[in-house]
Amino acid sequence: MKRVLTFLLLVAICCSDVAAQKLPDEDGRTPALEFSYFPHRQYAFVWRNWSVVEKGKLAEILATTVENVEALATSMGLPKKQTIEKEWATHRGYITVLRRNWHLLPYEQILQLLGMSREELKFRLVEDDFLYVKLGRVKPYCKPLRYEKPTSEMEARAKDIARELKVFGKNAFTPQEPRFEFMRRFEVLQSSEIPKNSSSANGFDLKIAFPYFSDFGDPLLDKEMGSYPEEMFRRLAEVGVNGIWLHTVLRTLVTPDEKGFPGDAKAAERIKGLQNLVNRAAKYGIRIFLYMNEPRSMEPEWFAASPERAAYAGVEVGGKVGFCSSNPEVLAWLTRSLNSVFTQVKGLGGIFTISASENYTVCASRYKYYKKCPHCGKESYAKLISELNRAMEQGVHSAAPSAEVIVWDWKWPDDECKEIIDNLPKGCRFMSVSEWSKPINRGGVESTIREYSMSAVGPGPRAVRNWGYARAAGLKCMAKVQINSTWEISITPSIPVMDLVAQHAENLSKEGVGGVFLSWSLGGYPSENLKLFQSFDGKKSANEAVEKFAREEYGERAGALVREAWRECSKGFEEYPYHINVLYYGPHHVGPSNIFYTKPTKYASTMVGIPYDHYNKWRQIYPTEVWCSQMERCADGFAKGVALLEKALKEAKGEYRERVAVQLSRAKAVQIHFRSSAVQARFFEARNLYLKEKDEKKREQYRATMRKACEEELELIKAMLPVVSADSEIAYESSNHYFYIPADLGEAYLSVQYALRWLSGRR
Repeated sequence: MKRVLTFLLLVAICCSDVAAQKLPDEDGRTPALEFSYFPHRQYAFVWRNWSVVEKGKLAEILATTVENVEALATSMGLPKKQTIEKEWATHRGYITVLRRNWHLLPYEQILQLLGMSREELKFRLVEDDFLYVKLGRVKPYCKPLRYEKPTSEMEARAKDIARELKVFGKNAFTPQEPRFEFMRRFEVLQSSEIPKNSSSANGFDLKIAFPYFSDFGDPLLDKEMGSYPEEMFRRLAEVGVNGIWLHTVLRTLVTPDEKGFPGDAKAAERIKGLQNLVNRAAKYGIRIFLYMNEPRSMEPEWFAASPERAAYAGVEVGGKVGFCSSNPEVLAWLTRSLNSVFTQVKGLGGIFTISASENYTVCASRYKYYKKCPHCGKESYAKLISELNRAMEQGVHSAAPSAEVIVWDWKWPDDECKEIIDNLPKGCRFMSVSEWSKPINRGGVESTIREYSMSAVGPGPRAVRNWGYARAAGLKCMAKVQINSTWEISITPSIPVMDLVAQHAENLSKEGVGGVFLSWSLGGYPSENLKLFQSFDGKKSANEAVEKFAREEYGERAGALVREAWRECSKGFEEYPYHINVLYYGPHHVGPSNIFYTKPTKYASTMVGIPYDHYNKWRQIYPTEVWCSQMERCADGFAKGVALLEKALKEAKGEYRERVAVQLSRAKAVQIHFRSSAVQARFFEARNLYLKEKDEKKREQYRATMRKACEEELELIKAMLPVVSADSEIAYESSNHYFYIPADLGEAYLSVQYALRWLSGRR
């Protein structure tokens, strides 16, 4: 019997190892998209990678010579000489490389292209801020791509592409400013003076942000801490930030546990990196906070590997098994693991917890499933969540009594909030999303805000109610806000809507919250927005604060025009057709770089990833025409702001001129992206109707709509190219890397020209 059990255990462990190496949807057979505007898949591969991967690596992937790869590139008009930034092969840019090859290469060739092991890619797909979700939870099926000698038809089409690229602009492959250049401006410490970082006059003693381009994946193994330069800390401190947070997975910070819980062989290295980060930030009065969404679920095979692990298993959801927090050993692991981290890392600021969403963790982290657990299902939901947070609080405070434990109510069911809050440890701070549940009416459609809104200024009813519960329970309160940018539009470091920023500062100062969580992965740039928010002292109205700020930052003459530009942009932004899934699934993050598909792709839009042609998912609760009209109203507001900023640029001198130019670049980018979103939705709706319609008169009407959309989109693509070419900050977001690069605008241009030929009966 003992031999049998030993054999079964070995089999389970072997199965676990095999499963650990298997990549998500590796055996899937969903056909990859074909990009018919290219002569062949190998041309698409060379085009998409010419700006991001060395030609020698491309030749290696295609199993051919560098000369053959160069011939493919130059036949399409691409420059023979490449300039490849080193960041593409690092934690700063690999997601962009991965995404652009998702439909072109099978996993094995993607691994070869990225230079990653299977284990590393799997970890990043699963744990790097929902990367696999952002890619659509589907790996398109691709046969291995190998070089084929071009046919005469391929060569003729390549010549056509070269002519089109010449018209569009070769700086699609030779941008005015190299990508990642904005990061390099933070590499040198610009001043030895340490900014004074004290509590704001508006009462915010804790102001936490996520640094603009810090690695969202696994930054602590970087001995140089390259994504946390001192200049970033200095500039964040200048605009009032005194805390930053970083994404962590707790099992990577501890060694494997004697009771069978997971750990990591490189935990000591990460702890050393974390201590270095804490020390670097402390020089600027900034503390480090850890994201705690724990304990992360594991695959079924992990729990099946031993009886000890099996006892920790909770409900299986989506192919992953959660830990059952009704087992006291699970909570004890959280406590001792956090105690270990905070004992080893001196001066660590604290943690913030997400206990009912994000990654699947314990049974209770999925409200609709926890009742399926034979243990948790017998318990009060509020008890399970409060105990989970209590276990983490005990771990932190047993090692570091002065560290902060911030408990976030994100995704707690409304009717459970009071009981959870009442049972939280008194040493916690309680945090709620400021704008959550605020009612809005956009284009005649009534709804409520959930989160990530700058277009609707908080606080909303849910936050006010829960802050009231927290105060009554003796807890300090915090507000989660977005001050720079948001998923409503994420392609600029900050959105020039200062009226909305100032109004939120005024509202929160009156509400009396003691701290603010200023950004998620996006929104942590040391910008004018943060500076204005921090400078609000409650003595002036929001309008007076904005007017004073404009004069101080841009001078008297230009400042008056900039102030009016902010007013117009703010008014336009208030027209945004908000719905939480519009934010996640709309095309506004990629704007005019999105492809015009002449055939339905049958691919669903992905969360802040790839919008495809899924316009019905983009618009959510809004009729298509209402959604398009609201996007256009947003664009109109920013267009008015752009016109005023162009006038301000002529008035501004010296450093004021440089500052106005930054505002102008960002306003233009937002304007174009909103306009393009409406154009795309109209094209795809007309295309779908056209393909179903039998009546020739109606078909011609739909063709006319599509032609108009193509013509408008071509102009928007051309207008966007000089903006993104000159400003490497545009279209970058830390957890997605570059949504697109200038070359992608060139590909979009090809796709629209192809659509016009299709509409004329040509290809």
